Amino acid sequence: MRESEIQILKKSLNVIIDFYERVEMVNSSSEFLEIHNRNIKMLADLGFERQSIFIKKCIGDYPTLRVSEIELFISRQRKERSFLWFVGGRRVGFIHDLIKTRGVLLSQIKKKISKIKELNIKLYKVVENPIFEEVYEKIG
Repeated sequence: MRESEIQILKKSLNVIIDFYERVEMVNSSSEFLEIHNRNIKMLADLGFERQSIFIKKCIGDYPTLRVSEIELFISRQRKERSFLWFVGGRRVGFIHDLIKTRGVLLSQIKKKISKIKELNIKLYKVVENPIFEEVYEKIG
């Protein structure tokens, strides 16, 4: 992998790392998934190039996110409420959100995004300096 591609990967990993606290880093949920999926592909390529079992394991640990889950997370972080929240109240809004995300709660979505952030922090360090791979493997 060329140095320019590694720099792009590092910047993209940082965007996703910062997303939990700063949702304005991406324009939409589909853009988030596009960046995240590109990161996974680039990490897989790098892992293959370096013959890294650690990177492959980390990629397998990424939780699955859907567009509707990210949309809900973004709207809650921006403190936005749908029309149903105002008209139907809290219960109707909650049920609508639950249906929209296919039964995934906001707390579960936050855990998924936190897990992605945690993995990206580790992988950022490994991309920057492969010695961290050994460090993470030793500490578990």
